[in-house]
This record gives sequence, structure tokens and C-alpha cells, in this order.
Amino acid sequence: EVLDVKLVNSKFIIHNVYSVSKQGVVILDDKSKELPHWVLSAMKCLANWPNCSDLRQPMYLGFEKDVFKTIADYYGHLKEPLLTFHLFDAFVSVLGLLQKENMAIEAFQICCLLLPPENRRKLQLLMRMMARICLNKEMPPLCDGVGTRTLVGVVRSQMVQTFSRCILCSKGEVDLDDLLAARLVTFLMDNFEEILKVPLALQTSIEERVAHLRRVQIKYPGADMDITPSAPSFCRQISPEEFEYQRAYGSQEPLAALLEEVVTDAKLSSKEKKKKLKQFQKSYPEVYQERFPTPESEALLFPEKPKPKPQLLMWALKNPFQPFQRTRSFRM
Repeated sequence: EVLDVKLVNSKFIIHNVYSVSKQGVVILDDKSKELPHWVLSAMKCLANWPNCSDLRQPMYLGFEKDVFKTIADYYGHLKEPLLTFHLFDAFVSVLGLLQKENMAIEAFQICCLLLPPENRRKLQLLMRMMARICLNKEMPPLCDGVGTRTLVGVVRSQMVQTFSRCILCSKGEVDLDDLLAARLVTFLMDNFEEILKVPLALQTSIEERVAHLRRVQIKYPGADMDITPSAPSFCRQISPEEFEYQRAYGSQEPLAALLEEVVTDAKLSSKEKKKKLKQFQKSYPEVYQERFPTPESEALLFPEKPKPKPQLLMWALKNPFQPFQRTRSFRM
């Protein structure tokens, strides 16, 4: 009851897993949904601040504050928070797992995969900038009246206060949202590299499961027909030529591979192998005919054992053939 399954978009998940850069940041197909160039430049400026070697960049007292305000204004005017209104309940539920850090990180990983790709990308870039700013001891104060000694803690607090509501917020905007958002953003800042990367163990297990469900299986008499779940499917537009090829040969290739497994299975006895081959021939005659075009090709699988020569009777060896001789009859 935490998440409405209807709100889960499989296309978002696939895009967030496979359309990423070497750094793990989502790559958008629709460039119109990308961050504006001036916002991205401002974020890079603060993220890379004693590391800046571009002398053409205008520098003046309070320059970093103006750059920070530009970024905050952009994220503050988004139509909805980066974690979306629909997923608010899911993320708030994960907050209950913060005491179990590993479990919370895994749960956040999965929830973040449900985000629209443009939201996930904006969140990734924002969290990278926030983390770098907090770790940069050379960063000037981004707010007034802050001493250098307390700068690191204050900057961290200011990052959370500035961006928490643009990351997590409910549609009703209740007072409790600020506290929940602050807790979530603080945890994200401490673990963003783990949370915003693709969970490889989950990805591998799902790919193996899908591959297993798609594998064609032959049902033999007596097999339980209800134990195999239906294979998942998804639509992808293909060319007419590819459609004709798949219609003609697409289903035969896995069947031919399965037939070859039966043929080469050394654990099957000759009797069992013959039985399975007969069942396959009855169910898929075209595939079977392709593999065994002639009776001779099938016979090669079961070569006839040489019949033992009949042993000659010992008496025949001792008594070679003699012509018939008439015997004299005796009368009483």
C-alpha cells in the first residue's frame, strides 16, 4: 500500500539503468528537458571552486553568493519536487529504515530508479554539487555573518535548508514536510554516490530472471502446466523485414537449440532420448525435419550394436555332416 503500481513507468526504469554516462549520470534523449546552460555553468563553477583556472570568469566580492542564489532560484521554481509528488509516500516510508543504513540505501536506490530520467539527472547533478561544496574548505561563506571556523557545518546546514523542499515535498505542503525533507536530504548527501548509482546486484538478478522466463520450454505428458509463469513482454517497433524474419525463424531458433540439448545430453539413456525425440517430432515436425532430414541422419544417433555370431553346437563340430545311410530293419 506504499506505492501505486500504476504510477510505475517501466520506460523510466530502463532509461535510468542503461542510458547513463561513464560517471553514472543519466543521459537525456530529449535535450529540451536538460538543465539550462547557464544553470549548469553556475553549478560547475561552485562545484569546482581554488580549482577554477578560467581567468576570464568575472570575480568580485560576493560573486559566489550570486552564483549560489541563481542555482537556488532555478531549483526553487520547479513545477514539482525532484522526487515527485507521486513518490512522496514511498520515500517517506524509506525514512523509517535510516537506522538500518544498508537497507535504507538499497531502498532509496530502488525508489530513485522510478524517477523520470530528467528528474534523476537533475538530482544527480545537484547532489554532486552540494557534496563538493560541503567538502571544500576554501569555499567562501555563502551566507552573511558566518565565521570561518564554523563555515563547514553552516554550509552543510545551508545546503539542506536551501534545497530540501525542491527535492522532497508533498502536494499539500504540510509543516511536517520540512523535517522529513531535511532528514532525507542529509542522508542523500552522506550516501549519494551509492544511492544514485544503478544497483548492479539487482540489475543482474532481474536480467537472469527475465532470461529464464523467456526461455522456451517443451512440456512433456504429465508435466505440471501451471508451474511455469507467463513470460513478460514489452513492445519495440521493428522494420517489416525484421518482422518477416522473426515470423519465419524467430521461434525456430530456440527450439532448434533445445533439440540440440536433447541430442547431446549424455545423461539420457537411449530409451529416454528416443522417447523425447519422438515427442519433439510430434510437436515440432518442421524443426525436427531440419535437424534430421533423412532416416539415416537420425540413425546415426543410435548406431546398431553388432549382433553376436551364433555359437556352433559342440556336437556339430564333433560330428561333421555325413551322407544318409540306410539301416537294416530287424524283425522280431
